[in-house]
Amino acid sequence: MRAGILTLAALLLTTGAAWSKGEVPEKAPSTTTRGKLCAWKAKDGLVYRHRMPKSWDPKKGAGLTLILHGSNMDHRWGFANHAAKTFRPDDIVVSPDGTTPGPRGGFNFLGQKPDAKRLHNLIEELKKLFKINGVYLYGHSQGSFFAMYYAGEYPKDVNGVVGHASGVWTQTRQSKKGHHQAIVLMHGTQDPVVPYGQSEGGWESYVQKGYPTVRLRSLEGWNHWPSEHNFNQHGQAVPHTSHQLAWVEGMTTKDPERMTWCFDFMADDKFKERHDYAGTYLLAKHLESHDDAPSALKTRAPKVAAAIETLAQHHVDALETSMPDDLSFQKAAWVAHVVMFLRAFNGVPACESFFGKHAGPLRKDRDKGIKHFTAYWRAVNKGDIKKAFEAGLKALQEAFLYQQTANYEFRKKMKDWAKAVKAHSLDKKKVKAFGARMKDFEKAQKLGTKAFDKLNKKHGKLP
Repeated sequence: MRAGILTLAALLLTTGAAWSKGEVPEKAPSTTTRGKLCAWKAKDGLVYRHRMPKSWDPKKGAGLTLILHGSNMDHRWGFANHAAKTFRPDDIVVSPDGTTPGPRGGFNFLGQKPDAKRLHNLIEELKKLFKINGVYLYGHSQGSFFAMYYAGEYPKDVNGVVGHASGVWTQTRQSKKGHHQAIVLMHGTQDPVVPYGQSEGGWESYVQKGYPTVRLRSLEGWNHWPSEHNFNQHGQAVPHTSHQLAWVEGMTTKDPERMTWCFDFMADDKFKERHDYAGTYLLAKHLESHDDAPSALKTRAPKVAAAIETLAQHHVDALETSMPDDLSFQKAAWVAHVVMFLRAFNGVPACESFFGKHAGPLRKDRDKGIKHFTAYWRAVNKGDIKKAFEAGLKALQEAFLYQQTANYEFRKKMKDWAKAVKAHSLDKKKVKAFGARMKDFEKAQKLGTKAFDKLNKKHGKLP
């Protein structure tokens, strides 16, 4: 697996059903609350909402999924953004308040031992009540940072983590004790709150620490919002969070029934344009040789993996016939297509081979991106708009494959500055050069997105 070539504030969400209306009954989780959304408190007073599986055999047990909200929110956020009827239907799902009261009436999950201990106590209470077959953490924004932190503090507690709009705090433990965990850092490439690069850096850190089951899932064009029911640019409500939770469970469970359920869910190619082909491929390769996988799954998994390899090769063929060997800029689809492909098919052999062939120019682009954006942000922080604009122009000219160059907020700032030449003492020739390059760059972005989606739609059917 290659790492990192392409690269907290509170956000009170109002999209979808961001805050649930009305109250829910206060009942302790039990067999009598199957399929019902209820509220309860832990022994130390930590409030949480829960939903037990509708069809559930207490003797067989169930998985436990915890939803950890972002900063200055509370336990209501989880089920307001993840429908109780459909989200992880076979699991016990719990959405608690943050472990520390916030300054504005909400709650926070802080990267401190007392916070981790408090969540651990809740998990232990639930384990005493029910047979728990696996524990999976889903965190959003600050809750995501905390999920990674908690998995390091209590590695035996956690089987899988999905961190959305995340990164990794410096105090987060990444030891060999956590190597059994499956970890996904999921991030929108246009996140204006927590930069996409934080998840990319977090992924790199886990790879460097030797974690064998960790991946970066990029949501192309997505912002900071939770992604379970909100619509993407195609008007599709893709359940990205459920997909990634199915992946971490599928990569860690030894239960044949759960293996099959997770794989079937991951391989459902309803939304081909934004399907997680790399995740499905990696799960297929894991299960096709798993001792506990049922025979029907072992038969299907290689076929799915082969179909994804073929799809990846279609992308490679299209790119190889359209882009120059030195990856010099062109107003052409490949400029965006290649970036999306490398992110979406990371780990698939055809993609890895393609990356190896073009690693030199890709690394050169990234190195220049880091150089120019370091200068850009230093100038922005000093209020030197002229230097920031010039550094941004160089990034656009020399690092057009670098993820930050396509960032909407960066492009908007550059355009706004270009409209105020005198106010910022900008060089008119450079402003003109910027206008021409930005126009071509944004055209290439549209063409590339269209080309990427078209190939997925045409060749992305899975058996």
